[in-house]
Amino acid sequence: MKIVIIGAQGVGKTTLAKQINKHYPDFKILPEAARLAMKAGYKLDHTATTETELWLIAKQIELESGEGKWVADRCGIDLLAYIHHLFSEESSLIEFATKTLVPRFSKYDLVLYLPSGEFAIVDDGVRATDMKFQEAIDERIRDVIETHKIPFVKIVGSPFERLARVKNLLHKFAQRI
Repeated sequence: MKIVIIGAQGVGKTTLAKQINKHYPDFKILPEAARLAMKAGYKLDHTATTETELWLIAKQIELESGEGKWVADRCGIDLLAYIHHLFSEESSLIEFATKTLVPRFSKYDLVLYLPSGEFAIVDDGVRATDMKFQEAIDERIRDVIETHKIPFVKIVGSPFERLARVKNLLHKFAQRI
């Protein structure tokens, strides 16, 4: 089973992924490509380059190609949304990213969408803390979901409430198999 948690920066994706892993240790947490890019010397968010985005696409595909059960706190959906927002004038990059990433969306078994605005953004030295940027990315993520007709479940509430909702979803999913 492949679970992806989507949403703008600072909405609680990593927290939820860690909670899932804690309660379901057979779900491996995939590394976040953006953090790996930063370690590799690439600039992120407003300072990202086309080279950065191409590296991120390749890395995201590599990470998501793993077998077994995993949960990812970023995926191709988020990546495509960031590319649309940051590179709206670069149609060739958007076209390449769309052709490369969209066919992979059907491989996700469960897409959990965490909307922005529920929590303050914590500055971890990686994510952008600008609320307007977060809202703009959230809007782009919703656009990608709608445009590509991606089935998803919106998860809201406290971290405890979010985990309870995911546990319920996983229980229902297991009953269908």
